[in-house]
Amino acid sequence: MKAGGRTLGFLLTLPAGFPNTSPAPLVLNYHGLGSNAVQQDAYTRLPVAGSNLGYIVVTPESASGLPGWILPGFGRFADPDIEIKAAAALLDHLEATLCVDTTREFATGMSNGAGMAAALVCGLDGRLAAVAPVSGLTIARPCAHPRPTTIVAFHGTGDRVVPFDGGPVHLSGRIRGYQVPAWLSRVRLPSFETTLARWTRAMGCRPSSTSRPAPDVTLRTFPCAGGATVEAYVVDGGGHTWPGGIALDALGRTARLDATGLILQAFGHAAAPR
Repeated sequence: MKAGGRTLGFLLTLPAGFPNTSPAPLVLNYHGLGSNAVQQDAYTRLPVAGSNLGYIVVTPESASGLPGWILPGFGRFADPDIEIKAAAALLDHLEATLCVDTTREFATGMSNGAGMAAALVCGLDGRLAAVAPVSGLTIARPCAHPRPTTIVAFHGTGDRVVPFDGGPVHLSGRIRGYQVPAWLSRVRLPSFETTLARWTRAMGCRPSSTSRPAPDVTLRTFPCAGGATVEAYVVDGGGHTWPGGIALDALGRTARLDATGLILQAFGHAAAPR
């Protein structure tokens, strides 16, 4: 599709037998830096799992042509909101061509794509009912007054790329032929706990309850204003990975927890006011 003079590429998976006459929920699935839409679909298994549950799954490529997502507040770009505008244009296009339940639009992503999903909470001003950042909640900056939006975040304490305790990101010098700019290597991110506290404070959340969905996973659940929820899955020793996804030894340990299933389950309980 074309938007703002740019071609926006994406992969589209529809539920089996989708009649396009009954409104269906929709998930945007953002890949990590150096990955692409095909790899993200295979890694997360979201098109299969989502379409089986009646979701339209859309996996975009970046509007900038870079192997990742430009996020507001990071780096010096001619248009720092290019990806936010692209997401809005993509949703407009899909709503115009498919029977989409506009109260049940969601986003998820891995790493830099997780930052993109989190940035859409504020960037789309409450248009999304929920987002699920995996290994990258700390990349996006919370805004002061977000609209009620459920957040389901996953992060491993052993993440060496986006450190759980904060600090500089750890990237190779070149990714898919792209020279990683020096400023990106110098970026210092807040810790997961600091970022979580900022989101729960901004969302007007009450104190959390704690559970152990797996022996190596702690889940904190915060009830928040407007019926939203913040869920934080912390994987003991988990790497820079998608829990339950394909094991990638170079990125650390992959938890057996089924992040894809848990994300879709949480999305099933969330709706945005329209």
